[in-house]
Amino acid sequence: MRLRIRLDTSTLSAKHQSGVASYTSLLSNALSSDTDIAYEPIRKPPLPIRLYTKLHSYHLAPPYDLFLPSTDLTIFPNFAKWPTIKSKTVATVIHDLTYLYYPEFVEKANLRYLRRVVPHAARRSDVIITMSETVKGELIKEFGLPRSKIIVTPIPPAAIFFEKSTIDVIEKYKIPTNKYIYFIGNLEPRKNITALIHAYRALPTSIKNEYSLIIAGSKGWKSEAAEAELEKAAKDGENIKHIGRINQTDNPALYQNAALFVMPSLYEGFGIPVLEAMASGTPVLCSDIPVLHETGGNACLYTDTSSTNNFSAQIKSVLTSPALQKQLRTDGLRRATSYIWSKNVHTIKDKLI
Repeated sequence: MRLRIRLDTSTLSAKHQSGVASYTSLLSNALSSDTDIAYEPIRKPPLPIRLYTKLHSYHLAPPYDLFLPSTDLTIFPNFAKWPTIKSKTVATVIHDLTYLYYPEFVEKANLRYLRRVVPHAARRSDVIITMSETVKGELIKEFGLPRSKIIVTPIPPAAIFFEKSTIDVIEKYKIPTNKYIYFIGNLEPRKNITALIHAYRALPTSIKNEYSLIIAGSKGWKSEAAEAELEKAAKDGENIKHIGRINQTDNPALYQNAALFVMPSLYEGFGIPVLEAMASGTPVLCSDIPVLHETGGNACLYTDTSSTNNFSAQIKSVLTSPALQKQLRTDGLRRATSYIWSKNVHTIKDKLI
């Protein structure tokens, strides 16, 4: 008899897809592809989503599955465990603990919400799913959870990143030079974009004339500092361009045509852009934090982003060494292919068998 698994997919109805929505979509595809699973995606709770979320944050929401048949497992992929009455097992995905470690980086209303729902989910869920051993350790430390309650399902890159794109992003996004360094992420303090801009500006003029810095992503919480740095760079004639929110079908081409992808984050729950870049055949340079070491392993370089000179020197080391670029591309592609969704689904099924 097939296992019955239900997934809340309400995040997929949002106009702009977040990282949580991307994860939900990939997990949904993986569950639906497994022949041992009777999969049921649920797109909305029994009340309008805004009202239901508000009621839930004060523990007043009716059961999520009030009008649904019984199931073996219900997965909630967005930090909050909604009430259930017809699920044998309930799993909640907690992607990271930014709200605990960097509360100043979280929008105030969302911070209040996370402070209410995450501890509740950690205590009341039968299983916690997270993306990295790093965050698993943080959950054990902060909530005293038993190690056996938490499963880790790293996020494999989508197949589209392995496929060669024919989109001419140089022309489409009016990139100042034919070669460029790439970053994608919201303009928020946690992403540490100002450090990246400073490191780029410290590069020799000859390199900046050859390589642009291209930043994709929309404005985020407290984006003023990054915006000010971008404005200052533009006034100074630097080859730095913020292309804003992009069509996600363009993202593989932006990775694939980049000479280098840089992820200078101060904190992450996993770091899927690292693997997306690797799958695209692009060398990767990351901030020297544990979770990105876990994601990238020995297939990328790491840098102390608090030192502009060190950061800039690491960028230069990649751009000026064809041999290093080749090694990073080869090792990166090998690492990206080692992450497989079927392994994650097997890990989830193991908790039910």
